[in-house]
Amino acid sequence: MIWRWKYIMNGMAVQDETLKKDGKHSGSIRQFDKDNLQWNVHYYSSSTTPKPLSVWIGNKTSKGKIVLYKKQKAPTGADGFFRLTFYDISEKGYKWIGEWTDLQEKIVYPTWKISCKR
Repeated sequence: MIWRWKYIMNGMAVQDETLKKDGKHSGSIRQFDKDNLQWNVHYYSSSTTPKPLSVWIGNKTSKGKIVLYKKQKAPTGADGFFRLTFYDISEKGYKWIGEWTDLQEKIVYPTWKISCKR
C-alpha cells in the first residue's frame, strides 16, 4: 500500500490517500477547528459512497496521544464509539489503533492496529 500525505488549505488541513493493490482506495481530510480546539477527520473510500462523510472528533491528550471518536453502534446494537488512538508519536513514526468502545469506555474491542514508519 502507498500512503500519501499532503498539506492543503494553505496549511490549515492535511489530506491523505491510500493506494492499494486490490484497487480499494481511501483517504481523509484532517482539519483543526480553532474555535473548538479539536481535530475533525473526514474519511472516504472508493468501496462505498457515504451520503455524509464519516467524521471523527478529538484532540491531543496530556499523555501525548491523539484520540478521536465517532458515534457507532456495536453489532449487537449497543451504543458506543469507534475510537482512533495515535500514540508513540515521534519523528520516526507513530502507532495507531482502531477500537469500538461502549459509551463509558469500559468495554473495548480493538479491530486493527497499524505501525507507521517515516
